[in-house]
Amino acid sequence: MQALILAAGEGKRIKPIVTSKPLIPFGGKTLLEWIVSGCQVLKPTQIVIVVNPKDKASIAKLFPKAKIVVQTKPNGMAGAILAARATRSVLVGPTVVINGDDLISEKTLLEFRQQIESKPKAINLTAKKQAVFYTGGYMEINNNRVTAVIEKPSDDEKPSDLINLVLHYFPDIKELTKNLVESNKDDNQYEIGLNLLLKSSPAELLVTHQPFAQLKYPWQILDMTQIILNHELKPQIHPSAQIHKTSVIEGPVQIETGVKIMPYAVIKGPVYLGKKVIIGDHTLVRNSLIEAGSVVGYKSEIVRSYVGPNNNFHANYVGDSVIEADSNLGSGATLANLRFDKKEIIPGRNKLGAIMAQGSQLGVNASVMPGVSLGAKAIVGSGLVLAKSLEAGEFKKN
Repeated sequence: MQALILAAGEGKRIKPIVTSKPLIPFGGKTLLEWIVSGCQVLKPTQIVIVVNPKDKASIAKLFPKAKIVVQTKPNGMAGAILAARATRSVLVGPTVVINGDDLISEKTLLEFRQQIESKPKAINLTAKKQAVFYTGGYMEINNNRVTAVIEKPSDDEKPSDLINLVLHYFPDIKELTKNLVESNKDDNQYEIGLNLLLKSSPAELLVTHQPFAQLKYPWQILDMTQIILNHELKPQIHPSAQIHKTSVIEGPVQIETGVKIMPYAVIKGPVYLGKKVIIGDHTLVRNSLIEAGSVVGYKSEIVRSYVGPNNNFHANYVGDSVIEADSNLGSGATLANLRFDKKEIIPGRNKLGAIMAQGSQLGVNASVMPGVSLGAKAIVGSGLVLAKSLEAGEFKKN
């Protein structure tokens, strides 16, 4: 059995984030590394990763033993599978198809392997009950087997409350590929081909109750952050970390090599601090993930947030926010995360701060309203209030 990981999507919906979704770091590992590591429990004989051209070199370096296939056109899952089919010795026999921007629990993957072993000649699909689901299909069930995946139904047309997770097993992948049609659009050709196959061969279904998060929109980085912190964190403090005796560390924390924690800082787990992170005096970090090289300066508070690599803070409040990389928040800058009326900012979230793309900057005492985003290298001048999102490179001046 081989594992086919589809990681070539353009990521249009994750704007303003510019890092390719599979390469976004979570807890010191890229999302794709989490996925490849997890799928080892499936015991695949070969791992095939479909990538877009710009990520080929980076992903090939990360996974030298994997078969890397380039999808030259951004034409969806069907196009990715057909690109793999066109490569010699790829897509033959039993195959598991996995999405390259979904975080699926290792426990789910183990359950799936056990189901495959019990029903190796049947198609096996995976589903989960989930209240908020931004993209993807719902399972149509008949006699305890899946007869169709209904993509983007209206609320009154949902065939069940089970969402489709792209963790699909085919005893012979050729049975699927012959039903796929290459399109010039990133549309639902995969689901169309799958449903044609399910008409004659209804699928066995695994319903998982384990954590799951998809990465289609930028705020879903926060969902993945919480799964990593609550289920994948390895509580440990590297011996090289310098932690001042007056600082306070509570709950589970993973502190990597070269970290410095200054006097009277408070770290309330679950928290991940990446390599060479600096936590300044009188700073509070709780329930957050801070990647390598970031400096959280004096008297800052970071809560329930994702902080990517090489960001800088000084006397800031950062609540429920995503800071991609290489950004700077001037002294006193604030990222608000709650409306006065406490209404939802996006479906399912009444707390959401800023989404700051790579290289964005905030001047001294600038404020960003809930749910507002800054494109790559966007700048907000000192003392200003940003109530509307900025595009990449845009400069909001006095």
